Amino acid sequence: MRKTTMLLSTLVALPLAMPVVADTQWPTQDVTLVTHSSSGGGGDVMLRNMGRTLEQKFGINTVVDNRVGGSGAVAMSWMANQAPNDGYTILSVTPTQLITPLRAPGIPTYQDLTPIARLLTDPTTLYVHENSQFETIEELLEHARENPRSLSIGIGSAGSLDQLVLQNFARETDIDVRTIPHEGGGDAVVALLGEHVDAVIGEPGQALTHLDSGTLRMLAVFQEERLETYPEVPTLQELGYEVISNKFRGVFGPPDMDPELVEAIGNTLRDIVDDEPWKTYWSEGSMTPSYLGHEEFTEFLHVANEEIREFVEGLQ
Repeated sequence: MRKTTMLLSTLVALPLAMPVVADTQWPTQDVTLVTHSSSGGGGDVMLRNMGRTLEQKFGINTVVDNRVGGSGAVAMSWMANQAPNDGYTILSVTPTQLITPLRAPGIPTYQDLTPIARLLTDPTTLYVHENSQFETIEELLEHARENPRSLSIGIGSAGSLDQLVLQNFARETDIDVRTIPHEGGGDAVVALLGEHVDAVIGEPGQALTHLDSGTLRMLAVFQEERLETYPEVPTLQELGYEVISNKFRGVFGPPDMDPELVEAIGNTLRDIVDDEPWKTYWSEGSMTPSYLGHEEFTEFLHVANEEIREFVEGLQ
């Protein structure tokens, strides 16, 4: 069987720059944290944990601004055209901010904003409801092959990395399923909890409480090795399908930001890696700290954007 490795799996290995001490300090005032995710989605959860950590460490206030719509287009457009560029309005980003402009030309790209830092890499997984008939990923695949389009799989939003992963997953495993997009990963999890979809492709962090309680059951991991927090869950690679995805999580600012301020924001977000509740957020969510500053993150985005472009064109 032909095997295709999902994009972004090897880009984590880009070299890290040595830390540079900046004279500018950040934050010294309240911060607005913008996300394209709805409440409970991956970006929303990330920023709420980041915000609480910044509040506790620096004595400032933060607010999460959910600008949902257009698979990230609404948030990107607002950041590019309306957000103040004083360093106190930043946007959480994932591969969605690369995929959407490639699929819908005219939407601001990463080059129209200011890449500040890559912070984490986040594994992609597949999970079902505890009442599901499927106890293993093999059972789900067997049913899907015998009953084309009988299964519905929820994703965070149309045009997201989750959708590319699902398309690749379906192609490589020779199944035909219905894709059900939502306004964010949190909404997809809500749909699964209500048993309105048969499964969800997404990160562990957006379903952590329900996975830990047993309400949801993880069936597969889309990366090279099993997760330390879910050692019993197999990877698709173990079954012979190299559908691999590691979602990056980072932050952008508006265009034309002061370079010293960009560096100061990146340094602060790098340095809170072991502060709470940020550390609990990334560790319990099976994420990996993978900091890249402005220059290295921009280089990473150039490479990732071309990989995604080639992958999207290959699926068409």
